Formats: sequence, C-alpha cells, structure tokens
Amino acid sequence: MRIKKILANSYPEALTRVKEELGEDALVLKTRSIKFGQEGGGQGASMVEITAAMEDASHPSSVMTIAEEPGAEGSKPLGANRKFLNSSNDDREMRSLIYTLLSQTDRAKSMGLHGEQLHTYQHLVECGIDEHLAARVFETLNENSPDRGLDMTRVADRVGESFHFSGPIRLDAVGPKIVALLGPTGSGKTTTVAKLAARFALLERKKVVLVSLDTFRLGALEQLQIYGDLMRVPVEMATDRNEFLQILNRHQDADLILIDTMGRNPRDEQYVEELKQIFSAAPNLETHLVQSATAQESVFEHSLKQFQPLGVDRIVMTKIDEGMQFGHLYNIASRHSVPFSYFTNGQRVPEDIEVAALEGVIRLIFG
Repeated sequence: MRIKKILANSYPEALTRVKEELGEDALVLKTRSIKFGQEGGGQGASMVEITAAMEDASHPSSVMTIAEEPGAEGSKPLGANRKFLNSSNDDREMRSLIYTLLSQTDRAKSMGLHGEQLHTYQHLVECGIDEHLAARVFETLNENSPDRGLDMTRVADRVGESFHFSGPIRLDAVGPKIVALLGPTGSGKTTTVAKLAARFALLERKKVVLVSLDTFRLGALEQLQIYGDLMRVPVEMATDRNEFLQILNRHQDADLILIDTMGRNPRDEQYVEELKQIFSAAPNLETHLVQSATAQESVFEHSLKQFQPLGVDRIVMTKIDEGMQFGHLYNIASRHSVPFSYFTNGQRVPEDIEVAALEGVIRLIFG
C-alpha cells in the first residue's frame, strides 16, 4: 500500500492531485488545515493537507510516506522540500494510523485476504474472533490451497486445529485424584464442583470428598454442605496448609477429592500466594480454571495470567447457555496451550455438564 501526503492551497486542488497521483480509487485517510505565519507578524498563508492511500500492485507490502513541506517563506515551489519518512518509528506510526482509519474490509485486504473470502472473514469477526487471528486462518489456508473461496467447513476445520481437549477427569490407579477448581468470583466454581461430584458419586459410584477453601464468601460452606448431604458425600473445610494436609490424610481411601476455592479477586496476589501454599501439600493436584462464557475476553486473559503461578492444567467453560458469542474461545486457544475439560450449560445437577469436545466448540462458534 502506498501512502502519500498532499499539500495544496485548497481542498479541491488537493483532491485533484490525489486523483492524479494515486488514482480514482485512492482512499482519503486524514485531512487538516495548516497556517504558516509571516515575518513581522502579518497573516500567513493557509493551506490544506490530505493523507491518502492506494494499493500498490507492484509492491503490495511496502508503505512509503511522502510529506511535502513549503519553503521557509513560501518562496520555493510546492514539492521542493520532500521529506521521506523511512525510519522504523515513522513507519510503525503510519501503519497504526492506517489500520485505525481503514474499514474492516480494507483491513482484511491489507492482511492478504482475497475478495471472495471477505464474507467468511466478516462472519468470523462477528462471532468474536480477533481480526488478526481470523486473517491468519485464511493466510494459512491460502498457503496450502489455490482455492480462494474456501467453504465454511474448511475454515471451521482450520479453527478447530488450535483447540486442545483433555477429556474427563481421569482417576488415579492408586490413591485419590485431587482436583481444585480455580476462578474469579461468580464464575460458577461451587456449582461445577457439585456437578462433577454428582457424576462420579451417583453415576459412576465412586467415593468422592468435597473440600472448601472458601472462608471468604458468606454461606459458601453451607452451600457445599447442602450438595454433600444430597449426594451423601463428606464435606470438609480447610483454612491453611496443615488443615488441608490432615484432610488428605483422612481420606486416602477416596477415589476423588474435589476442592472448591475462594471466590476472591484474582488481582489479589496474596490470595494466589495463599492457595499456592495450601496446594503444596498435594504435589499431584490438578487445577481447572473455571471461567464464565459471559465474561469479557480480557477477564479470561487476566485470570489465566494471575492463576498461572499455581499452574493452570485445564479450563472449564461455564454458563454456555447464557453466552452470545464464542469466538473468544478460539482467541484463547490460539494464544494458550491449556486444554478444555468441561462445558456447563445450566443449573441442573448433574445434567448440565459435558466433556469439552471439538464438535461442541465448532457448533458454538459457527452456530
């Protein structure tokens, strides 16, 4: 793409020069009026500047910016002082300006998409997939195939390649499997613990123990105790590492120990450090980050970052039934290698939970 700044005495003159030098299809990015003062305090000349862009077929990936400056006293002919912005900083700034001002279609073309692919590309973006990641999908497909149209099935297959799935919780051959659910307040940790406990205790007839580390939220233990009573499984509470270790020692005959953690703000570094200290009592502990499908992608990213010191082994997506767009799942999968374990889609225990699988993800994203 060729970028040029045109300086002229009036807007009509500047637009005429844009068409002459860049062609009828040139895109006007920015306009502004400039005044130049005269020596002695007199009123200076007024000029206009137009920044325009045009695809350069011979150099599609190059960006050249030319700024025309008048002489110090207006005595030099227009164009006598041309300034080429070749430094990396100027180039980056101009590219950023262009990307911001261009329409979504123009941005897609600038990233290498063909016209026949724009409809499918726009569908991906509307589903919540990041523009750059959506463009990368087509870039990869274009490299491997000359077919510019690309039906939705091939695009969906390419999107699916970025996902990893762990399957259900697998119990250990010897000793209890220990699984902790992490996540921000309101993500659905306690309900998910109950659903998992019901699946293993009631459907698979396994010996399950529930442990609450949530001493912060009022009524947290009582809520978990209600689920425990209904399923006839023991419910324990630990406030520190020693209490947690005692619980583990008491239930060495269990098949599965499920841990419901505190629902405090993950920005609280002390909270994460407290969990790390408690978890040190169980070296083989498996962690599942619980995240609501209704949460913003930035919240998802922040949770992954904040809980990373604990080691995030799996991701559980909750409240699927309340979500509107699911393209952000692809964004997360593309940037992180953490596999998905379960999806939950309602409040019923134990019905509204399923093992995460590719078919379900593609259905969520593409409808």
